[in-house]
Amino acid sequence: MQLGNLIKNRWVRKFIGYIIGAAIMIAVTYKAGFPPLFILVFNMYAFACFIFYIIIDLPPIKMLMGLRAFIYFAILIALSAGFYTGVAAILPQFDPEVEMGEFRKPPVKLSALSGPEAIKAGEGVFKMQKCSNCHKFKDMGTSMRGPNFDLWQIGLSDEEFLKKSIVDPRAEVPKGFEDEKSKTAMPTYFGEEISEDELGALIAYLKTGWSKEAMPVTGKEDAGPMVRWDEDPDMIALGKKVFEGNLYSGLNCGGCHGRDGVPLMEGARDLRNPDSVSKRPGREGKKLKDWTDADWFDSVSKGLPETAMMPWLEQYPPRAIWLAIVYAKGFSKGKK
Repeated sequence: MQLGNLIKNRWVRKFIGYIIGAAIMIAVTYKAGFPPLFILVFNMYAFACFIFYIIIDLPPIKMLMGLRAFIYFAILIALSAGFYTGVAAILPQFDPEVEMGEFRKPPVKLSALSGPEAIKAGEGVFKMQKCSNCHKFKDMGTSMRGPNFDLWQIGLSDEEFLKKSIVDPRAEVPKGFEDEKSKTAMPTYFGEEISEDELGALIAYLKTGWSKEAMPVTGKEDAGPMVRWDEDPDMIALGKKVFEGNLYSGLNCGGCHGRDGVPLMEGARDLRNPDSVSKRPGREGKKLKDWTDADWFDSVSKGLPETAMMPWLEQYPPRAIWLAIVYAKGFSKGKK
């Protein structure tokens, strides 16, 4: 009975309504991919507005006049301003000196940088241009507006493609982002705002974004299942060119394994046989049909000692390795 009376209290009902509304708002913004900091700030200010609403909805006091009215009014303003200022004070703050320091940084000069230094400078350009507002990379940022660079493994893209995608983003729309909102999300002014040296450093940083553990994917993260390269007809067609020696000079898997999967060289693995077992130390006896993406990459990239299987990653980019694997995997699945 007491609980029923408590729930009937209009102030309790308002508080319960606020809690339900806040929970819904947190769930929706989280699902939409808003940064956690935004969700925190938004809900703290929403709570501040709720408290202010409670204050102004309190029962009216008797009419005041003159100096007493002015004092009460000043107290109300001071309490309101103090409450909002207090809420803002406990939130993460931008340091003006840090922000100005970013603007005062001298332009990146690649002529003075090498390897890790260029990559570090590129990371600075990535952060300065707020790329993480639209792309997730190195587990940083959100990918609700643009491709998830971690899942896409952006580092597998060639430098010319990356450069064109940054300075002329409308030229080629990535898969899954063909809708009008997505097509226009990428700004077109980076070609003017980013110097050639900064662009080179940024690309050097992006080129570090690849993995030897999992197959790359394409598509939009929140628009249905993303597509693995080995299930994408376009990537399989590219993989065929690599496998048959028509894309990278000197890289011809078909020369030993056969264009149709029938081995041409003694000792070459029969890629058509899913029960073919591995000879690699640490993976002996593991059947081809049970290989993980990482197993495939390991075999192709490192080769096999005392055999004709070369360590191809020493001579070719990781993109070439993954493309060759994309096509080679199809033989044991009867897709050729």
